[in-house]
Amino acid sequence: MRMHHRLYEAAKSGDFDRLKIISEDEEDLFHRTTPKDNSILHVAAQYKQENFIQRLLRCPSGPSLLWQVNCKGDTPLHVAAKVGSYEWFESSLIWLSHCIGSLKKDELRHAKSYFESWWKILEKRPEVIREGDDMGWTPLHYVSCIGKVKEVQLLLQHDTSVAYDLDKEGQSAFHIAAFQGHVDVIDELVKSCPDACDIINTEGQTALHAAAIGGQVNAVKYILGTPNLEDLVNEQDIGGNTALHLAALHKQYNIIYILQRDKRVDLLATNKDHMTALDIFSAHKEGGYQAAKVYHLLKGSDGMPFYQDWVIEYVKKRLDKQNVEGQPAASIITGSNIANPENIDSSKRSIIDLQLLVALLIATVSFTAAVTMPGGYNQDGPNQGMAILAGRAAFKAFVISNTTAFGFSILALYLQFDTVTKSDRLRVRYAKVASYSMYVAILAMVLAFATGTYLVLSKNTGLRIVPFVVSGCLATMYVIGGFLDPEAPFWWLSSSPRQYVRNLLFDYGIL
Repeated sequence: MRMHHRLYEAAKSGDFDRLKIISEDEEDLFHRTTPKDNSILHVAAQYKQENFIQRLLRCPSGPSLLWQVNCKGDTPLHVAAKVGSYEWFESSLIWLSHCIGSLKKDELRHAKSYFESWWKILEKRPEVIREGDDMGWTPLHYVSCIGKVKEVQLLLQHDTSVAYDLDKEGQSAFHIAAFQGHVDVIDELVKSCPDACDIINTEGQTALHAAAIGGQVNAVKYILGTPNLEDLVNEQDIGGNTALHLAALHKQYNIIYILQRDKRVDLLATNKDHMTALDIFSAHKEGGYQAAKVYHLLKGSDGMPFYQDWVIEYVKKRLDKQNVEGQPAASIITGSNIANPENIDSSKRSIIDLQLLVALLIATVSFTAAVTMPGGYNQDGPNQGMAILAGRAAFKAFVISNTTAFGFSILALYLQFDTVTKSDRLRVRYAKVASYSMYVAILAMVLAFATGTYLVLSKNTGLRIVPFVVSGCLATMYVIGGFLDPEAPFWWLSSSPRQYVRNLLFDYGIL
């Protein structure tokens, strides 16, 4: 029901006695609203009518208006905070102290976000600084969460002990600020409470743990660079996890990178499951460059699970297999076990089969290109049956590259086909040679394609260089990828410049 204009004027002017004249039904007054859904308490709060509000709240249904929201979701408490009605705001806290359990999270969050109003209230009722909502969050939790440094300063000036209060999940304002990455708030908390770094939540986690979980690079850097926070570097929670463990668990690549570069960080630290950060990260089986970068950084810091898996895979399994087959365990050492076609590893078999397929494809394509030469053949005359473009340099380059592709692909086919009738050990041994042959064959096939296309498009200068440009770009991308990838087998590239460039790109978030 819409609010009568006389009722609106009474709330605006603060004339409480006029309410009885306007309506004999008290309940009817509390259900009437403006077009913006403001109740009479909203209106009185907007115009700072403290006496009117006090008398209204003494009515049986008056306190219920404290929770009524308008179209913007604001309660009368929000309106009072916005207009700076400090006196009524303070008296309303008396009601809030009795009803705090039923206060909605969003309402209290909005009310607490206005701390100029709180400043006036704190002067008269300093105990409200310790009051928590249904989550256990105090005003300091909220301002720390949204990064309000000035408000944090004001609250800590009243009472520094509030910095040590934990919410119902065991998080302090320090943890919240670290998780959100508000470095200025962290700095203010540390300055006001130097021992705040010792605060741990119910999981035994420090602010560095919280920053690592939240992936907050600046917060982690600040904590690592602050002298009195250095004890947090390798601090373990109740599960034995350091910040590096949690960064690996939550796949925070940048945090892992920062922590790994700090010499104080113990890469070999294990949690209660005897796992290092590398063990945790490896369990994700992540792909991509960043995952490869992290794995490369943590490489060598394996824990007990890794060695247990290695023993099971390469020692116990082979030993048990020998015993099952009735062969002595000594044959493992002497190498008396002769390989048979069934013993070959499935992954290696797949690689070899792929090599055969690619080699056969290249051999077929290059053979076809040799039979159907670019430009065709002379149909008559003394050069009948000869290639029309045989005298050109591009044609010679095509023939050489195409022949190279055919020859090396045939070599790969022969190596794998010939050894398949021998032993699996020999087949695997020559797989690497066949792989190198395939690299050469693929490169030669690309050159044959580029030179052949250039040859038949010689009259179109712009178009004939396109194959070379595209091939060059692809080759450049391949080399750059290998240059940056720490796991790529580019043995002909020095490791030092590769590592420097990788670190530089990683520092600036390019990779």
